[in-house]
Amino acid sequence: MKQLKYFLWRIFKSPERNIVGWKTLFVDFFGRIIIGLNFKKLQPITICIGIKNRSENLLNLVLESLNSCDNIELITLSVFDTGSNDISHLENAIKAKWKGKLIYSKNEQEFTRSSAFNQSIMQAETDIIMACDADIYLPHDIVKKVNKYTTKFSNWFPIVWWQSEDKLSGRFFTEGTGIFTSTKRNFINAGMYDETFVEWGKEDWLLYFSFYKKNMACIRTQEKGMVHSFHKSNKPEGFKPLFN
Repeated sequence: MKQLKYFLWRIFKSPERNIVGWKTLFVDFFGRIIIGLNFKKLQPITICIGIKNRSENLLNLVLESLNSCDNIELITLSVFDTGSNDISHLENAIKAKWKGKLIYSKNEQEFTRSSAFNQSIMQAETDIIMACDADIYLPHDIVKKVNKYTTKFSNWFPIVWWQSEDKLSGRFFTEGTGIFTSTKRNFINAGMYDETFVEWGKEDWLLYFSFYKKNMACIRTQEKGMVHSFHKSNKPEGFKPLFN
């Protein structure tokens, strides 16, 4: 019953239908067809992270899970650090923990999610990119899933399992689109993250809608193996969402 209700919500009430229009339904349908015909060999991917002072989570969640992933040789980690000072020498700590390829740069600037993620994505050298927060535990088959859902006409916005404060319960975070995969070209074509936003929680939805406006599907799947570790919200007091 829950799956049916979610399916009907996706068709009739998901935000893109109201914000962009009903053409998004046909864009999604076409994107699903393309995915069904996507039998290409696994391509390398870059996991892109913009960070400031989430170092322990980056090391113990993202990297811990990535080190256990299948096809690790196809994963590059791209980190753009805006002056983390919660641990000493973050780059060295990453290199000591991460078994795969690394692109790391640092700039002592004021952190905004939009800017930090744009820069972490732009320094990626692979065609396929994944924007990932530092608080995420990734499933072992992440390379296969990213390759499956990311095409010239489709981007993947997985619905992650949002861990509760007790870390024993949680829910699927349907109102979040902060984790996504795309080709680098699609991301640039959609306009990248809007850097006029300095808050958390609006820049991701604007990008999501921008893909649709460019007639590129945004595939949403519930991924319980992709876990967002609990932390207090970064949204400022009085934060108002783009839509209800």
